[in-house]
Amino acid sequence: MSITRLPSTFAKYSDGVATSGTGEWVHVAGQIGLGDDGKVVPGGLAAETGVAFDRIERVLHHFGATLSDVIKVTVFVTDLSQYAEFARVRAQRFGDDSPASSAVEVKGLMLGAQVEVEAVAFVST
Repeated sequence: MSITRLPSTFAKYSDGVATSGTGEWVHVAGQIGLGDDGKVVPGGLAAETGVAFDRIERVLHHFGATLSDVIKVTVFVTDLSQYAEFARVRAQRFGDDSPASSAVEVKGLMLGAQVEVEAVAFVST
């Protein structure tokens, strides 16, 4: 088995890690709604969620995967009462290819973000 890592743009961790063998597992680190300036985008939870999914798609693309290859997402939100906003954006992005999903309410996230999303994808070879 081989392991490939995609370095983070902003920190000392990997944005994604893929393993290969009979298929390729891609583990995408938690992504928040960071703009290209390294700041959380304005517009609330829905806007942050959209940018987080954009960032996830970029990582997946690097490893030859797409959102349709995602089998699991884990969502961290600072206010579960706003979860419906996340769910609406997730439904727009995944359509009928909805992955398994877990949601956890947390006290706080990096840079004051309201939502963070991790993803796991599998690409068969």
